[in-house]
Amino acid sequence: MFRSSALVATLAIAAAAQVHAAPTTLTVGIYPSYPPLDVKDPATGKLGGFDVALEAALAKRMGVTFKLQETSFSQFVTSVQTGRIDLFLNGMNDTAKRREVISFVDYLQSGTQFMVSAKQAGQYKVMTDLCGKTVAASRGTNAPNQIAEWSKAHCEAAGKPAIKVFGAENSIDARRDVTEGRVDAMAQDSLTIPYIRSQAKGQFATVGAPFDNTVMGIGLGKDDTKLAQSLKTALQAMIDDGSYAKLLANHGLPATSAVAKATINQGQ
Repeated sequence: MFRSSALVATLAIAAAAQVHAAPTTLTVGIYPSYPPLDVKDPATGKLGGFDVALEAALAKRMGVTFKLQETSFSQFVTSVQTGRIDLFLNGMNDTAKRREVISFVDYLQSGTQFMVSAKQAGQYKVMTDLCGKTVAASRGTNAPNQIAEWSKAHCEAAGKPAIKVFGAENSIDARRDVTEGRVDAMAQDSLTIPYIRSQAKGQFATVGAPFDNTVMGIGLGKDDTKLAQSLKTALQAMIDDGSYAKLLANHGLPATSAVAKATINQGQ
């Protein structure tokens, strides 16, 4: 059957639009070992936490479905780069080095804080008491570098021995290393510490104030500007209507962890 050139052109345009239409389902990486942001119920396998609740709220506002896929923290960046996941939302710091290869929509802020066993708290009254000691931190995060930099500025610069940094698999393992005496202390994101201490009453004590305050971002492809804008718009709407602050409170996160507004690639 003969088709007019106009009809052929129309069909071609429609087909192209269908091929390039925005996906309605996005794969989101999660590493559920970071309470209260990302957790997994050992009995049911159900994923939960602040990040999961925020993901659901953002997806609803964006009119898409987020499909959660468990991914190791250390593989988030490469998984975005290779397209195995579309984005991840798991409390990763937005840093200049990471922005060389991916982008971030910033959604939380936190500092790094030292934590010791409550039984040993009397030995560590100020942060410099940790000079020369072994401090654990999740090696997939920026915390090991932050500890090393803090040590240079406050231990080594004062003629004291450097902190020995121990890279743990994750924050859960780092806390176990502290309680079992394999290390002297650990470094943890300050926004999660109130929750951790509430769940492990009497087990941990903090040393000093948070340092190296930074923002955390939703990671996505460096060139995926349309998705970044959609996430930013949805997050800003939640900030404006108060639902963002409500989610923070519901998950035991301090008000200081809130960002004042949604931004893209504004970390240190």
